[in-house]
Amino acid sequence: MGGWAAVPSGLVVRSGELHVFRTRLDPSGKAAGEAVELVSEEERAMAEALDRPGDGRAFLCARATTRRVLGWVLGRSPASIEFCRSEHGRLALVDREVCFSVAYGGGQQLIAVSLNGAVGIDVQDGDVTYGENLHLALTRWEQQLLRRLSPSARQMFFLGLWTRKEAVLRAVGYGFRVPPDEVDVLLEDGEGVVAVPLPDGAGVAEVHVRDLPTGRGTVAAVATTGPVTDLHTWMFNPAMGAVPLNSC
Repeated sequence: MGGWAAVPSGLVVRSGELHVFRTRLDPSGKAAGEAVELVSEEERAMAEALDRPGDGRAFLCARATTRRVLGWVLGRSPASIEFCRSEHGRLALVDREVCFSVAYGGGQQLIAVSLNGAVGIDVQDGDVTYGENLHLALTRWEQQLLRRLSPSARQMFFLGLWTRKEAVLRAVGYGFRVPPDEVDVLLEDGEGVVAVPLPDGAGVAEVHVRDLPTGRGTVAAVATTGPVTDLHTWMFNPAMGAVPLNSC
């Protein structure tokens, strides 16, 4: 897979395809002010409840950009996009027209969109720092490989594993109800199928996982519960949110 291309005019999202949109996350005062116009009252309250300075603005900008991307894909106004929560707390569209997942970090936002099959995405830029206590989130084999590396190499290797796990657990929809140390995400060439033991005796899910191209010091991965015929990675300009495309 190559890098990130500009979203083409007339983009059509087809069954079996997985589309990932990447945009710069700009929580500046102006961007946050514009975002307020697109989010719900509940989301504004959620933003105000966040503790760290800037987190609220970033949250609002991320929700607004998500609406712009989904509006573009569905050929609808971003303001018409309504969110709800699934049975297990996953963010979803009220009308369930597409499956999507959102992650942001390192000054960027990623939004994965699929017409069939649940999807999960994650991006990390070092906010999760490897420590000996975090090896408990890894399988025994992952721990063994990690400890063979030099201390300087462990951080990025751990982040790669952690990002895949986050993407996988978001795709299955249970989050950390699935113990991450039971999910082996060691993949050859950054792509493969991961077996996920589901809670409450729900069986085992097979999840397709792929690493995504990112900037230096940042890692990202996307996962889906359905097979993917094509993965497309796009750079999205938030200003495009006012110009809808068609989908089928």
